[in-house]
Amino acid sequence: MTNHAHQQNQRPLKPAQGRAVVIFGGTFDPVHYGHLRAASEVKEALSEAELRLLPSGTPPHRDHTFANAQHRLAMLELVLKNHPDFTIDQREILRNGPSYMVDTLKSIRQESPDISLSLVLGQDAANDLDRWHRWQELFELCHLIVMTRPESASAYSAQLTPQMQQRSTQTQQRLLAYQHGLVLHLPITQLAISSTDIRQQIQQGYNPRFLLPVSVIEYIKNHQLYR
Repeated sequence: MTNHAHQQNQRPLKPAQGRAVVIFGGTFDPVHYGHLRAASEVKEALSEAELRLLPSGTPPHRDHTFANAQHRLAMLELVLKNHPDFTIDQREILRNGPSYMVDTLKSIRQESPDISLSLVLGQDAANDLDRWHRWQELFELCHLIVMTRPESASAYSAQLTPQMQQRSTQTQQRLLAYQHGLVLHLPITQLAISSTDIRQQIQQGYNPRFLLPVSVIEYIKNHQLYR
């Protein structure tokens, strides 16, 4: 694997043309300030790029989402009314069947073959990358931006380590200059807020204010979500 990874890495990086797109995926069930703050810091680090929030359709690794796709999309749209520097990519919600990231990235690539395309991951998700569906293909489609924080250590498998090390870059500019194949570890402020905790608070009748935008709390109340 190491040799194979090394050979793969010998392929010259392809210069990017046109715009750059950064994909920030999640179930957003519901969207909260932890998501929004992290996305904001990624956008600031790659200010020239278009940052797209990608709500997942049917995540293959979970039984279900708690709010349906239309509700999760509506909550994102409410938040982004005031933040025009973010956009929403709806393709996973519109697709039937399980949503694999490799298929999503392929469809973006087909639309824009020469752009710089990056996928944002938390460190925990990155640690498990080699369990993803057709994970080796990801490097042929996009760069990876791994959000790091002091308490989350990288724990890559023996199979994944050479890939992550050889593709590592320290500069955002290299990500923007090339189409795919690099890995950037980006320290960000990750707020200890989780959708699971928010859903539990709502279920138990507590007020989740200051964890997520007021417009989202109102929406959840009006549609009696997570009860």
